Amino acid sequence: MPQLTVHWRHEGFSHDAGQRSNEDISGTNVDSVHTGVLTDEHQEVTDGRPVLVEDETSRVYRAADLPPDTQVVVAKVTQPLEPMLEKARRAGFEVVTAG
Repeated sequence: MPQLTVHWRHEGFSHDAGQRSNEDISGTNVDSVHTGVLTDEHQEVTDGRPVLVEDETSRVYRAADLPPDTQVVVAKVTQPLEPMLEKARRAGFEVVTAG
């Protein structure tokens, strides 16, 4: 599978389950957007399932590593890329097209 440049995003969430005032939580629930590549040709891939490799940190994410409802956004889907995207969906990524 070739590498596909993507970005992924999820709505902000807090890791603190305790009760806090609005003053305490202002600015903590910010949307998160990351850029990177979707690929199954990486040293961390041992089972053929695609992973996301973040540009900034080179961190590798499997679908289970991402927060719930994280969307992987691709700019445009062409016929040659469709099998790769379907493989990513089967691995658990929520792949959507921009626009």
